Order: sequence, then C-alpha cells, then structure tokens
Amino acid sequence: MLRHLLPVLLAVLVFLPIAHTQPGELISPDELRSDFANLHETLGAAHFDLYAHTPRSVFDQRRAEIFAELVHPLSRRDAAVLFQTYVALARHGHARIDFPFDTWFDWVGNGGVILPIDVRIRDGQVWLADHQSASDALSVGDEILSLNGIPNAVWLARYTRHLSADTPHMAYTLLETYLPLIFWVENPDATSVELEVRNRAGQITTLAVPLLNLEAIRASRSPANSFTLPEYDARMLDGDIAYLRPGAFSNSTPGEIPWDPTRYIARVDEALTDLINADARALIIDIRDNPGGDTSFSDPIIAWFADRPWRFASRFRVRVSDATTASNAARLSEGANAISRRYAELFTHAENGDIVDFELDMEQPRDGQQFQGDVYVLVNRYSYSNATTMAALIQDYGFATIAGEMTADMATTFGALERYTLPNTGLVLGYPKAHIIRPNGEDHPHPVTPDLELDFPVLRGETDVVLEQLRALISERSQD
Repeated sequence: MLRHLLPVLLAVLVFLPIAHTQPGELISPDELRSDFANLHETLGAAHFDLYAHTPRSVFDQRRAEIFAELVHPLSRRDAAVLFQTYVALARHGHARIDFPFDTWFDWVGNGGVILPIDVRIRDGQVWLADHQSASDALSVGDEILSLNGIPNAVWLARYTRHLSADTPHMAYTLLETYLPLIFWVENPDATSVELEVRNRAGQITTLAVPLLNLEAIRASRSPANSFTLPEYDARMLDGDIAYLRPGAFSNSTPGEIPWDPTRYIARVDEALTDLINADARALIIDIRDNPGGDTSFSDPIIAWFADRPWRFASRFRVRVSDATTASNAARLSEGANAISRRYAELFTHAENGDIVDFELDMEQPRDGQQFQGDVYVLVNRYSYSNATTMAALIQDYGFATIAGEMTADMATTFGALERYTLPNTGLVLGYPKAHIIRPNGEDHPHPVTPDLELDFPVLRGETDVVLEQLRALISERSQD
C-alpha cells in the first residue's frame, strides 16, 4: 500500500500552496486565535450552507473548546490538525484544511517510521489487504478487531474525525488511503502498533507489529498478489466488447498545463475510432479508482455516445462572499478561463451573502462519427469528484448503463471548491461555494447508485473479477 500511497501524496504536494511558516516553527497563541477566528468567520460567510448537515450549536461548542486549547504555541502541523477537526464537522467533502504534507515528508525523509499495513473497511469491519511486516502471524485477509487495544468502532470514529466526508461510507473509503498519515497524527511517537486479528480459521491473536521506515518499506516484498488497474487502457475484449479506461480527467504529461485537455482528447478520440473500426458492438468505459478532474476532459468522451445536448447539473447555485470574489479575482490575474470571467460578472451584480444561479452551457454530441452500440460505465467507491458527476449525468440522461458499486462521493453535492489562506499560519481553507444539483433535480446529497450492481470482493485478487462479471453480463444480454 505505502508504495502506492507515497507517490500519491507526493503528487498532492506539488499542488499545495507554500505556507508562510516553516514546518519546525511554532505559532504563538495570539496568532493561532486570530487565525481560528478568521477561519470561523470566513467559513461561515463563504461556505454555501455550512450548517446543512451539522447544527450550529455543535460548531459553537467545538469552537469554544478550541479557543480554550489555544494557550500554547503550536507547530503548523498541529494547528492544521486542530483546525481541521472544526472544519470536518460540516461533513462536506469539499470543506477542509489542507494538511501540511511537507511535515509528513520531512518525517518520512528523515527516517521516520510508518504504519506498514493497508486495510479495507466495510460497514465498520476492517480487513488486512496488504502489509510490509515480517511477521508470519499476519496474513492478507485477516480481520482486524482492534488497534492498540481500541475496538474498531472507537478508533474508526477517532480517526475519521480528521476527514472531511459527507457520509461514514465516504469517510471509511478515504481512511483506507490516508490511514498511515492519520495514524502518525494520532500516534506521533509510536514505534509499533498492536493489532488484534482473527485469521481465516477463526483464531484470534494479538500482535505487536513494528513500524517501518521508508527504506524498509521499499525493500519489503508485499505478500498481497492483487491486480492493479492501469492509468490508461484501450482494447478489444473477447468477442465484440470494447474497453476504454481513459484515466483521471486531467493532463498528467510532465511540463504541460494540468488542465489542458488537448492531448487527452486526441488520445481518447483515436482509441474510440480504432475500437469502432474493430466492429465493437458494446463499450465499457472504466472510471473505477478515478480521482476526477475537469469536465473539459470527460465531456468529449460523453460526446461519443450522447444522443442529445446535456449539462452536468440541473442547477448550479453560488454564494457570493469576499473570499470567493477575491479568489476568483486572483485566478483572473493569472489569466484564468472564461468561467472565471463569468463569475466576476455575476458577482458585480450581487451582494455578499446572496445566492446566485450560474447558468451552465449545454454540451453537444459529436458531429459525425459516434459509438452506436450499448455503453456501460463502470464505477466503484473510489470514483471521486468529476468521475461521480460524469456517472450521474450519464445515468440521468439515459446515455448509458452505470455498472459497479455505489460511489462514496456525492452526485448532488456542495462543491466548486475555493481556497482561502489564513494569514498567520499559512494554512489553506478549502470550502464549497456552490450547491451543485444533479441533472435529475435531486437536491439532497446522495452517491451514484449503479443501474447494474456487481459483486465486489472486499479484497482484490489476482484477476479483475468485476470486469469479468460485466463482460459476461454484456455477452448474455447480446444473446437474448
């Protein structure tokens, strides 16, 4: 797991703003209190609906507790952790304090030890998916019953309080990725972890598992033998079923602008042309494990099989605030796109606190060649952000069949994230300025539920059994 987690966190670090303080510096109580008051005021004014899921009284109580705690200097890391427990109360995935990942990489780079396990969490049960421990008593597939003597129900609640998530399902899904980081936050001086595990034979054992440094992690041979989904893939499966895995909806080419879709669209267009020429009669578009990105990447894919114009939301409502107006103005000063110019025009005719409708343009099907067969879009709980939005609009317009498992992210959501930097700590507050309502008009946050639900094993094996399920079902349908 950590071989995959660390590159992901390194990629995240590239896009984080530079903080105003160095990781080792301490921030005074006066500066902390000033920034926290700033955070509270900005979040309340700029978030589209801060109290949609959590009563104001809960925030007020937590705010008083944090002010009472701010009597000693704190590092930037500790300030971020403390402030995030306040922001995460909103239970909105797009409301968060960015973690100062540089402190994590300082720790790792200087020989700090890391939790060497990878877990899967399903309905409060925790399963060992991978580990780098040398212990012969620990096996992939073991059920973890407690961590450091704390039952799952208790430590899961403690750890997920650090995560911004709309539902426990989303929080557990995020925790699977960030468990080593959050374990470090909760146990900064730990050198081992105590796990109570039940093996496949039903035997329960308590083990002390040493934490490992990065060198040991890299040198270890993972016992797990599970397949990995590629970033990109396009091919014919057996028979006349085509398969396209387009990758995250952003430009990952080194040295190029992340939000320039030119190269991405050209590759997808070439692949779909080739698949059509190979006489494909059905198409699987695989957006499992897709972190999302921008619609300028996903809309051109939809255009290959859409039968009428579409837009990704039925309503896109924005709260106007000083923070949002300033953030948008900063993008304009950097040469931002037409969307930011439209925001600026909208904001000039509104007052702070107003809710305004942002009119979305209709996207169009392709002129000329399109894919004429049946289309299936494959999703899972790790289909985030624009991957969830893409699946929702395809489902609502009836463009294709959504297959897989329920997403963790929301189809109707509080989104359109903006950022605000706190002046003393340099911590970055992310908040949703908009309420984005999916095309079918459902205004309550809810994940995408597939039209065709597939069986997902808790742990991945050597082969992609989910893709094989879908391929077999498509073949059966073609014979009916």
